Amino acid sequence: MRLAESYRPQYLKDVKGHDTALAKIKASLAQKKPVLLYGIPGIGKTTVAYAYAHEMGYEIIEVNASDTRNKENIQEIIGNAAKQQSLFSKGKLILIDEVDGISGSYDRGGVPELVTILKEHAHHPMILTANDPWDSKLSGIRKECTMVELTNLQIATIVHVLKHIAEHEELQVDDNALRKIAEFAGGDLRAAINDLESLSLTSKTITVEDVSTLSQREQEQSIFTALRTVFKEENAKDTLGAFDLVDVDPDELFLWIDENLPLEYKGKALERAYGILSKADIYKRRIQRWQHWRFLAYIYQFLTAGIASAKDQKSMGYVGYQRTSRILRMWMANQKNFKKKTIAEALAPELHASKKRISKEVIPYLKIIAKNNKDLQLSLDDEQMEWLRK
Repeated sequence: MRLAESYRPQYLKDVKGHDTALAKIKASLAQKKPVLLYGIPGIGKTTVAYAYAHEMGYEIIEVNASDTRNKENIQEIIGNAAKQQSLFSKGKLILIDEVDGISGSYDRGGVPELVTILKEHAHHPMILTANDPWDSKLSGIRKECTMVELTNLQIATIVHVLKHIAEHEELQVDDNALRKIAEFAGGDLRAAINDLESLSLTSKTITVEDVSTLSQREQEQSIFTALRTVFKEENAKDTLGAFDLVDVDPDELFLWIDENLPLEYKGKALERAYGILSKADIYKRRIQRWQHWRFLAYIYQFLTAGIASAKDQKSMGYVGYQRTSRILRMWMANQKNFKKKTIAEALAPELHASKKRISKEVIPYLKIIAKNNKDLQLSLDDEQMEWLRK
């Protein structure tokens, strides 16, 4: 049996904070409301669900949502599970794992059908898990559930669990080696345990040099997960690598932070955060102007530990981060100007003037004329003439 599975019952004893999540789950399910349990992979979401079922004496029915991608699958597997009685008449918990795995099948009715099941079978305790529940297509599911977050595990916590396993399995592991394994895992406890197991297959003695043979795990995180790390983490140093595995360029990253800072920070903390963001922007401009790319490291330090250190205290409660609206506004502005540019290009040869001059000096007058003279004839297509008349 793999270590990650055999030591699952030990997770809750060694991991601080998960007992708080378990208490929230109990309170929500007692009120007949499903729970959406979320956090990064390997943090213990499924384990917490099993712990609840064990404590309540429930039979657990586990379904992986990523395997049920359309309305028919959802109804056949999850719907039927919700309707059936427990095999041993002791109650049951329906666990729907990886619910974000069905987000891409919205057009085939997967998500709406699941929302219907959540509404119609609320008398059954249901726990849904997700790595990233913030996809807009999951909004209906979020409305029906109590959101419970499992916060990222500290390196020291992962080391504590690994040390317990190493002692029980009679492994000789250097403390620095355990820390390296924990760092490589990036908060994923299951991955850390799997790495410890893979290293133990060749030797019962594990050193830092052995751990260096592991390649760092390329876990692509969502921007939402990274933002929560920066905004919620109490220790600023622990945020330094928050954006390392996020596929977002620095320019867009600035927009994400700018958009969501006011949702988390208030008063002086918000003022300090925007001050730090402006300093990062100064370095970004220096890169653009002088190509001093070594400044990029400073930018990421400002955007992670800098922003994290600006807050007075960790903000509590759920905050739904928003996609930056500035990109949309820029796109709308470009679309508006695009038609104007095409008109200037079409008129430039006839008027023997530059496109820039026509856009600035001629088109404003043409718009006035076009509105008052419906019979105005220009060498433009119907869409361009319609734009002038608006």
